[in-house]
Amino acid sequence: MTTNLPSSTQTSGAFPDPMEWLFGQLHGMFGNKLLDQFRSGHIVKGLDTGIENMKAVWADKIRGNGLKFADVRRGLAGAERLKWPPSWGEFLDLCRPPINVDAALYEAIEQMRKRQHGKDEWSNPAIFWAAAKVGEYDMISQTFLQLKPRFDAALKRVQEGEIKPVPERVPALAAPTASESTREYGRQRLDELNASELVRNVSKGGNIAWARQIIEEEKATGKVPLNKLNIARQAIFNVTGVQA
Repeated sequence: MTTNLPSSTQTSGAFPDPMEWLFGQLHGMFGNKLLDQFRSGHIVKGLDTGIENMKAVWADKIRGNGLKFADVRRGLAGAERLKWPPSWGEFLDLCRPPINVDAALYEAIEQMRKRQHGKDEWSNPAIFWAAAKVGEYDMISQTFLQLKPRFDAALKRVQEGEIKPVPERVPALAAPTASESTREYGRQRLDELNASELVRNVSKGGNIAWARQIIEEEKATGKVPLNKLNIARQAIFNVTGVQA
């Protein structure tokens, strides 16, 4: 029976298909143990659909988790120590370099401060998402010792799932123009100050139903004041990490 796999040295051009190369490397390590783990026996155009589906799923996961070629090679090096082919989750753990929690927390504190000015740079998106789970306000205002247990727990949760790229920060509220009245600007600042407490509470796990209502109102009417809309967006982002 055909293995449905080309040799890792065979290519259709100058470079091999990335998934064919990866699967060829794994097949070289584990032989039929790998094939039997994914083979369905359903052949379409000479290819086993179970194996082809595995390649498609792994390709999506590799892209979704932002793995680089060096990460994949690290995963293959780790797989050489295994007796059985790794599942996707096991392979992902092999690909990811271990994260030192103390170093990651120092980075998160520094970059969350820089993020307020749009100058943050993250060595690993998992560190950002862990900081986002703790909450921007707490990351900036609390001490290292206060943050460490919460950040450590958040980092472990983040690493259990798919890690998305770091999103752009929601734009800061614009400063008032000369044409804005002092009274109107004062009203907007009061709204912002009142809402800032809500945003801080949200970063600690508070309710964001009010923020979602504002977003829905904007979608329905298009008449929500910009400062109010930005506050709602920031609150949702603090909890979910998703821009509304």
